[in-house]
Amino acid sequence: MLHLSYFPDNSSVEVVGNATLDGKLTHSVEGRNKQLSVSQLLPLEPSHLWKQRENHLRLYLQQFHDVVNMTARERNIAYPFHVHCNQGCVIFHNGTSYSFYEVALDGRDFLKFYSANATWVPLEASPAALYISGQLNKYNESTKSLQFFLQETCVQFVTEHSDVNQPLTGEHQGRSHTPLVLGIIMGAFALLGLAVCIFLCTGVKR
Repeated sequence: MLHLSYFPDNSSVEVVGNATLDGKLTHSVEGRNKQLSVSQLLPLEPSHLWKQRENHLRLYLQQFHDVVNMTARERNIAYPFHVHCNQGCVIFHNGTSYSFYEVALDGRDFLKFYSANATWVPLEASPAALYISGQLNKYNESTKSLQFFLQETCVQFVTEHSDVNQPLTGEHQGRSHTPLVLGIIMGAFALLGLAVCIFLCTGVKR
């Protein structure tokens, strides 16, 4: 799952995103502010379950954007800017898996989550990256919960909806594994804890 959010100012945001499973587009989202078009492009889940995921996605995006705006205000990040999030998991033929969560700011590598040890690492030495990674590492919502999602929920979802034992074809030909990028909509729920944890629990202290 990936999404790109463009913040022209502190009162509006444009978002576009999608999710893929073994190279096939499964979900899409596009819109401005609260006017979002969210679609399940492949029938992976029945309508009642998909509706729940859609609601979770809308809630996540709204709170994510609120948190980004608060971070920009408190860390003096100038508008306009882009935030790009990319997450998912890869399942190998031998049964092992690899998970990832990466955040970029204006095209620069900004943060990365290492699911093996449930740790956020800043990818640049800016005050904002150092501060946010430090805060994220303080809370279970943004470490252990995210680790469980990437290593357990993601892998289970992919396993249920894809056959990793099928021979590789197309763009995957010749590779030793089949990449499976998770399209599950609840994806980045761990960052929801930021709105409460970072800014309320810390009292918005610099």
